[in-house]
Amino acid sequence: MFTRKAVFMLLTVICMSTIIHAQSKGTIVFVSYQVDTKIDPDTGEYPDMPHIYALEDEGYDVVIFYNASLSSASEATLDTLYDADLIIMGRSTPSTGYGDHKQAWNEITTPILNLELWNCRSSRLNWFNTENMLSISEEGSIYNAIIEEPDDPVFEGWDTSAPIPWIVSPFDAVGVKEAGNGKVIARLESDSTAVFVRFEPEVEFYDGSIDMPAGHRTVIGNGRDNSGNAPFDYYNFTVESEAIFLAEVARMVALSRGNAVESRENIISPSAFALSQNYPNPFNPTTTIPFHLPEKSRVRLSLINIQGNEIRTLADAEYAAGDHEMTFDAGNLPAGIYLYKIETEKYTAVKKLAFVK
Repeated sequence: MFTRKAVFMLLTVICMSTIIHAQSKGTIVFVSYQVDTKIDPDTGEYPDMPHIYALEDEGYDVVIFYNASLSSASEATLDTLYDADLIIMGRSTPSTGYGDHKQAWNEITTPILNLELWNCRSSRLNWFNTENMLSISEEGSIYNAIIEEPDDPVFEGWDTSAPIPWIVSPFDAVGVKEAGNGKVIARLESDSTAVFVRFEPEVEFYDGSIDMPAGHRTVIGNGRDNSGNAPFDYYNFTVESEAIFLAEVARMVALSRGNAVESRENIISPSAFALSQNYPNPFNPTTTIPFHLPEKSRVRLSLINIQGNEIRTLADAEYAAGDHEMTFDAGNLPAGIYLYKIETEKYTAVKKLAFVK
């Protein structure tokens, strides 16, 4: 028989638990390869845990996840990823599996923040046009970052007129100075290597890559990747870059929930280029591709097969500023998934379409 005091204490715990849950800032799936061979002797824990603890301290619910074969994963596993507010790829994950399951990862609509830079290269997820990753091992040195987008909200409160301390070496770098169609937010002062990059949904990662994300993507460099021996150096943020990392996490969670000011769903700014989704989709045999031009432009529209080969030029002409539509007939093509690409002097974008018979 419970005493009155015991019942009161139990109700108090339940109420506190409910309040804490209600105050959660969101659910983050943290992709972490937690194996016993990878234990940090200094902490006795998996070396990804500092990231997870920092997120939990900020008020997020964190689900630890790992699946090396995403394209054959169960529906329940995929629901874990699609139902999250944000996915963060931890530094412990081997990069090989990402390349084998590139399409499945890139088709996830949930925003993804990638800390594991090696899985971004062209033979893996193909976010960057590179095979040459950089490892910088001057232990204890601090590398500064030049901020390319000083007015971005994630830098609120920081003096961006001077370089910001970003990484305590040793660390790995993606090894590129240009990010294709991604937006470089920050780069190393020492050699202009990109360390903070964002990619927009449904835009080719770089021209000719064919691959594109189904949702928002961010890459942040801050430490070593998949190191199998101590010291692991997975969490090499400075005080400044840790705060910026957490601000980017908050921004991406807001994007996931549709609360971001910059969300452009179903909205086309008069001053923006835009390639819209074809309709109907799937289609048989005709479909219409809408696009918007803020200024008079030479436009090339092309159809590309899933292997990345251009198979038809849909349009190649000069168009006035405004809304346009181009209709084409795919009746003589095999059924399947295709890509359509728009190119102007100032804008490039790619989207998928499905032809069924």
